[in-house]
Amino acid sequence: MTESSGVRDDERSGGIQVISRAAKILNALGNRPDGMSLGEIAQAVDLPRSTVQRIVAALDSVQLVRSSGASGVRLGPALLRLIATVHTDVVAIAQPWLQALSDATAETVTLARASGLQLAIVHYVVADRELRVVPRIGLHLPLCSTSGGKALLALESDRQVKALVGNDFDAITDSMVKSFSELLEHLEQIRRTGVSYGRGETLEGISTMAVAIDTILGRYSVSLLVPSGRFQQHEARYRTEILKCKDALVNEIGKASIRD
Repeated sequence: MTESSGVRDDERSGGIQVISRAAKILNALGNRPDGMSLGEIAQAVDLPRSTVQRIVAALDSVQLVRSSGASGVRLGPALLRLIATVHTDVVAIAQPWLQALSDATAETVTLARASGLQLAIVHYVVADRELRVVPRIGLHLPLCSTSGGKALLALESDRQVKALVGNDFDAITDSMVKSFSELLEHLEQIRRTGVSYGRGETLEGISTMAVAIDTILGRYSVSLLVPSGRFQQHEARYRTEILKCKDALVNEIGKASIRD
């Protein structure tokens, strides 16, 4: 190896190390929106304070972080603008994984999010087969009557769910939950297993399975919509595939920080 090539390798290695350290600092700040001191950052990322100070100064120069005296160091406007831009294109990010789930199961897949007390479908992939379920974009259904809605509610504490839904339950079908205590039983099971089920709650003859993804771009549910007869036959395989999809989406988009 020549001396010049050795220098280039050292520079490349040093550059990668700086990027890695900067990423650790940004992640630490992402967990503390109220700001951190240089000493707190150094402790969180296990780096010398002087090293943190140099990296923070470089990030501040391009507005990836913001130093504001008493408030310490926070994520900067350039990074927040970038996050906002990505947020508007969640469907584009999720589409390949939703398509992969539909291909693996040969069933219809939906992506939805909460809109008040309703579940709003924002995107779907329809199964390529004769007997299939076709949802409507923008279709709003009560959170408590859908597997996707219950998966999202399960991300909240029981107290938050109580404040959100109260005691009023308008049953769409006979299979829908009819009391808050019954809803809590469903949510506890979802928290244990990570999977929510709907067996004819919204539409008789249609069964659903859903997972919630809690990401830096918001909370969404991914659901499989299946004719009930076929659902019973392939439930275990559907469960395996939808959990794989959940893991892939969270890894792709980024997991949300732990909420209080």
